[in-house]
Amino acid sequence: MKTKNTMINVACGYTIPITKYGLPPSLENNLKAMEEVKQAGFSAFEMELVAGNKEYIDGWKQVIQKSKNLDLRIPSIMAVTYDMFSLDSKKQEQSMIDFTTICDMVREIGAGLITNCFYLPPELTPKKKTELYHGGPPKNIQIPDGFTWAELYKIVVQQLTRCADIAKERGMDFAMELRAGDFLCSVDGLVNIFNVIGKDNIGVVFDVAHINATKEYLELAILKFGKYIKLVHLSDNDSTQAYHLMPGKGNIDFPGVINRLESIGYSGYVVIDISGIEDILNNAIKMRIMLEDLINK
Repeated sequence: MKTKNTMINVACGYTIPITKYGLPPSLENNLKAMEEVKQAGFSAFEMELVAGNKEYIDGWKQVIQKSKNLDLRIPSIMAVTYDMFSLDSKKQEQSMIDFTTICDMVREIGAGLITNCFYLPPELTPKKKTELYHGGPPKNIQIPDGFTWAELYKIVVQQLTRCADIAKERGMDFAMELRAGDFLCSVDGLVNIFNVIGKDNIGVVFDVAHINATKEYLELAILKFGKYIKLVHLSDNDSTQAYHLMPGKGNIDFPGVINRLESIGYSGYVVIDISGIEDILNNAIKMRIMLEDLINK
């Protein structure tokens, strides 16, 4: 039996209430989902906050109180700031204001990690809603005249540095989720950016479904990221698309992933991140039991 202080913990992902109640769930449905997650045997629940969502801003104390009443830990929150990497400096600044607001909310609820995604800059528009799933990255985009990668790369480094600093001022880590199909979806590319930025509180949300869909060797990718892994999302697929299915529906080696995470000393949360499937909460319970068995071996 592994000692408690080195054990990986399991959390319920926000894909479960999103599948049940839509994106984003209303505040009322979020509170309901927290109760359902606790009743399902989870002790931790990942959340998302969309920039400018006044309903959540005004009702945040209800969410905090609910987490306390249920003794439900919120280890991480995704800050959904769609314009973070806009080519427009005014939109960049507004995104930083929104990110700071969410950071304060994350600190208030006691989460130690704020996360984000490489949302497509609004100037690079999707082609005819080619997203694989609602809220996911598009499969095809339109690139405006005069665009250069060097400009966007500079914006990425600038904005990630600022986010890491804002999080650190509040005693938190900051992580970017690597998703197949985002404008930056290379393991080696993101490791390089982290090395360039050089912040000790910056890292990655290691989503095995997305990284599997980029055709990376998962265990090698874990070694490439190493200390940069701040959170892990778990679901299955066959690597052809970034589906978020139950284990056994694809080709991901979950014992291998867990063992490799433990080999690098990872002792954070693995998040059940299945999405868009029937009877999702009961399937999440089955997956939690399976993961806890793997972790406790």
